[in-house]
Amino acid sequence: MLGIRVIADYSWFLIVALIAGTLTVASFPSALPGRSMLSYVTLGVITAFFFFASVLVHELAHSVVAVLNGIPVRKITLFLFGGVAEITKEPPDPNTELKVALAGPATSAALAAAFWAAVLLMGPDPARPGLQLALLHLAVANTSLLIFNLLPGLPLDGGRVLRAIIWRASKNLKKATYIASMAGKVLAGLLIVAGIIAILSGAYIIPGLWFIFIALFLRQAAESSYRQIVMKEALAGVRVAGVMTRDVVTVSPEITLVELIDRFLLRYHFTCYPVMSGGRPVGVITIKLVKHVPRGDWGATSVAQAMVPITEAVSLTPDDDIPTAIQKMAASGLGRLPVVAEDRLVGIVSRRDIMAHLQIRSDLSA
Repeated sequence: MLGIRVIADYSWFLIVALIAGTLTVASFPSALPGRSMLSYVTLGVITAFFFFASVLVHELAHSVVAVLNGIPVRKITLFLFGGVAEITKEPPDPNTELKVALAGPATSAALAAAFWAAVLLMGPDPARPGLQLALLHLAVANTSLLIFNLLPGLPLDGGRVLRAIIWRASKNLKKATYIASMAGKVLAGLLIVAGIIAILSGAYIIPGLWFIFIALFLRQAAESSYRQIVMKEALAGVRVAGVMTRDVVTVSPEITLVELIDRFLLRYHFTCYPVMSGGRPVGVITIKLVKHVPRGDWGATSVAQAMVPITEAVSLTPDDDIPTAIQKMAASGLGRLPVVAEDRLVGIVSRRDIMAHLQIRSDLSA
């Protein structure tokens, strides 16, 4: 949808299996005794599937609203703690931030209302109690997802709402991000305390461990949110021309992938090379693009056949600022981008170049 990729991390399959298993061996047999194991497994798998489908729809809502407001979304990743949309740049203003942040909770609220309505419509003595119980689990799960995500601390949706409100009032994104990230750390601390109390009680060891794991994830994400804003502000006035490497190793489009590996990848250890033809940059070839070609075809495939053509999305100009470079790297998935001026290759910028520049500025400031 709208060019947004959905990726399932291996940890996502583990949590799906864990939830489906818990529903199968504990929740449904306890509430619906006397059924066959096949019916419990079926109900457990279907309920787990629709719960994580709800998580995906929640993230899709964020992503669609972001894209419609001119904010690129590279992908949605489903993982151990749910899902996350990889938005490649910050919203341009607090109103857009608010719209993107509220899209997910609004979707979860609609899903929760639909599941609660379905449960109530089936009545107190439903013809299919198993189906009603599955719908009840989904209603509770989406309600819980809604409430948890609205807690006012980054990286949760409530934290983004809080940041948007403070940003609008103060006109200062860095200050708003700092306050919202600190609120996220406080929430993480409270979750850790709750988890420890649950473990020490002896009755809720597993939920207590989950509280602690989620809290550690939230704390790290909150810190990361603020660091990104600080880095963006520190590099806002720095141009690509001041960071780029001017002595660039380039390759010809005519060589085969085997030659590329032997003469360049294994020699220079870069993972990305500009492709030059007739003195002009025509494309970019990466080790990832090489791996997309079957190994047996490397000797018969030229760089020109495997490369990505040079476009604005995979190149920079000397006057671009570093935040623009970082955004393009994130959106394209490339760790190095060629710098082009008047159809000439004048340099190349890598994440390593940017981080080295930032480290030197930090050391000098200290």
